[in-house]
Amino acid sequence: MNSPDQSNRLHNGQLNRTLLTDGDFIANESVDLTNCDKEPIHIPGLIQPHGVLLAFVNDASRQIVNASRNAFELLGRPAEQLLGMSVTEVLGEPQLRKLLEYDDRTPDTAQLRYGHLNLPVNGEVVEFTAIVHESDGVLILELEPRQHEEDQGLNDFEWIQTFFTLIKQAANRIDASQIAAEQIKLMLGYDRVMIYEFDTNWNGKVIAEAKNQGLEPFLGHHYPASDIPKQARALYLRNWLRTIVDVHYKPVEVIPPINSLTGKPLNLSLSVLRSVSPMHIEYLHNMGVGATMTISLIHDQQLWGLITCHHYSPKYVSHRVRKLCNFLGAFFSNEFYQRQQLDEYEAEIRLKSIANHISTLFIGELSEERVHEALSVEQEALLALMDASGVAIMFGSKLSLLGVTPDAADVKRLQEWTVQRLDDNVFYSSQLSLDNGEAQPYKHEASGMMYLPLSEDHQEYMMWFRPELVRVVEWAGDPAKAVIQENDGVRLSPRKSFEKWQQVVAATSLPWKHREIRLLADLRAISLQRSRVQLQLAEEKARMHAQQFKENENRYLNLMNQSSVAFLAIKDDHIAYANASAARLLQTGSPEALLEREWAGFASPIDRPSFKERFQQGNITEPLVSFQHTVTSDLGESILLEFTIALVVNDGAATVLTLLRDVSDNSQQMLSFADTAQQLKEMLHTDPLTELPNRRRFHEDLNELWEASLDTGVPLGLVVLDLDNFKLYNEINGYQGGNLCLQWVANVLIAVEGLDMELIYRYDGESFAVLLPETDIEEARIIAERIRAFIASAQIYMNPGVSEEVITVSLGVASLKPSQALDKDKLLSTAENALLAAKAKGKNGVDG
Repeated sequence: MNSPDQSNRLHNGQLNRTLLTDGDFIANESVDLTNCDKEPIHIPGLIQPHGVLLAFVNDASRQIVNASRNAFELLGRPAEQLLGMSVTEVLGEPQLRKLLEYDDRTPDTAQLRYGHLNLPVNGEVVEFTAIVHESDGVLILELEPRQHEEDQGLNDFEWIQTFFTLIKQAANRIDASQIAAEQIKLMLGYDRVMIYEFDTNWNGKVIAEAKNQGLEPFLGHHYPASDIPKQARALYLRNWLRTIVDVHYKPVEVIPPINSLTGKPLNLSLSVLRSVSPMHIEYLHNMGVGATMTISLIHDQQLWGLITCHHYSPKYVSHRVRKLCNFLGAFFSNEFYQRQQLDEYEAEIRLKSIANHISTLFIGELSEERVHEALSVEQEALLALMDASGVAIMFGSKLSLLGVTPDAADVKRLQEWTVQRLDDNVFYSSQLSLDNGEAQPYKHEASGMMYLPLSEDHQEYMMWFRPELVRVVEWAGDPAKAVIQENDGVRLSPRKSFEKWQQVVAATSLPWKHREIRLLADLRAISLQRSRVQLQLAEEKARMHAQQFKENENRYLNLMNQSSVAFLAIKDDHIAYANASAARLLQTGSPEALLEREWAGFASPIDRPSFKERFQQGNITEPLVSFQHTVTSDLGESILLEFTIALVVNDGAATVLTLLRDVSDNSQQMLSFADTAQQLKEMLHTDPLTELPNRRRFHEDLNELWEASLDTGVPLGLVVLDLDNFKLYNEINGYQGGNLCLQWVANVLIAVEGLDMELIYRYDGESFAVLLPETDIEEARIIAERIRAFIASAQIYMNPGVSEEVITVSLGVASLKPSQALDKDKLLSTAENALLAAKAKGKNGVDG
């Protein structure tokens, strides 16, 4: 079983495994399209009938306090009989003990308390699949009878390798999405598989689809945000995967529906059997769907899309395959994000090239008339530049209207209105008629507008236009075929939800993308020479690289913002950041009141020198340092605090991240403190780009494994590898492309058979390392050759579309039997020397 920090690296982000509790939820009120975002779907008191649920207290008694009413059908004992029993009587002590060994707080669904149980039911032994998770102090056990698996012939590793290779060979994110949909359909056998992407307003679009012949295509169609309310999206963040085995199921009641420890409804946020919203069931009925599976697509704890599987009859998917789907969701989430970054980068470079070309039309010695003629010839490029349907260009004394635009008089009035509302000489809107009532008559042609001045006096300008959104989208399926209740105008159905969506997006256009807004700065250089434009491109590349570095540093800020634990950041002995929990703990009233204060001032005068010394950079010799010290709050209260501190670099300066806890706090707060400290420790040991362990973690693990091998007398192996010609790759593909290449190589290493994921490291730059416990030199060479071949077969092209040359690696191998006469650094230096030898022999080879 993988450890949680392995899962974090693989998934490039964590699931939110907290319970859904916050929200303005309604009760005892009819739910429809107008209020479905307030439906308490996490506390239904009901489950799906293909499994049974038991909840028991997490103490020595293990007393069952909740049970689903289908317990008799599946377990042979009535629910009422089970209540008050110890769950040990049901499962047996050995099986329960094994099940509870798993970590229910892991951010990876695949690593929950999960296993197989054999239980006597009506005189026969029945095999169950079991998952356990914690919910408000009770442990919820969900049991599903194991069914005969029709997928026994499926080789997980071969299928994952095929999936991985095909995705890597895809030209772009859309092609990768289509391949993913086709592969998942092939594997799972659903009638339809769709990749569904959210926009910034949570409306969705089907960007890939694989379906049975004869089914109506949904590819390219849109769904309104109301189809997946915010609390449903919050639950998708808590599990990679959700299934409905039979849309026509009869929900099974959980008795009692109340958590006896809290007096509140039993929280089923993390349940795999939780009954689905009746509104969603009605929606699926209206679409004719019989069973579904939904795989979340998440990056950095943000839900950006879904893989949605539809079947038109009941369908059960085994737990083994569901675990594989967890991996696929995590892998594809990361891969799609990388592809999206690369596509955005490539699109931005492509558009910059078009912008430079357009700029030359204004810079040269062409007459006014010839400029307008040239712009007319370049109409397609001008519209593609901003993904617009029309563009107006005022140059010299002439106005050219290309594509679909308002008429000339409206354009001139609109320009006068716009000039009064410029921000740094820029204006853009995706709701023009709402911002400017005079634009209402032409909202169909111009609900979106972007303005660019070509001269300082605004006598020359360009304006791009986009049409009203409802004119350019399609609805999935035929809304007229939806079956809904008579006289019920707002029930959630394909037709009515789309009508509601039309009301929301009326008079708006597709939003302007960041890359399009950034292009304005380049186009404003029209009055400058081409060399100036080229210089700006170089500066943009450097800016993007700096932005990537800044995003890496933001990991620490995100942790501080999201944690309920008191958190401070201290620079030069002064507080540079504080969260609300720290303000409450130190009784300052607000986090802002802590900023810029000298941190040692909270200690007593006599203790300040020693207290201050603990936070000095040279005294923090371990990744995390913990100690206790008494401070005085702003209200004069003495508080004994536990501190856990770590030294990081933030904004280019040494910063001491500080976690604080009142020592008198209860165990729950202590657990949160420990969890946050563990997350911080993992960050300190993780490379932010590849999510692999970093160089610091390598040296710690090398020391630990060396000592262990010294005791056992077994050899310790090491492979170090370096990407060949990576400098050239950076020059061809840019820093963004180089970063994506390193992420791809990291994913390839994770997929190599026989490697321990915890012992794969990003060592430095384009160099990686793999530790191999109990491995002699011959076996290490075999593993190194497997790594070399695997990376070559991944076909990461050096110059896509131009050359067939792919990224390769050179590898150095070493294996030593530790002894008192040898130092662990000998293993590293031997492998590094072998790497240099491999490079000298012509690269793409193994030495050692």
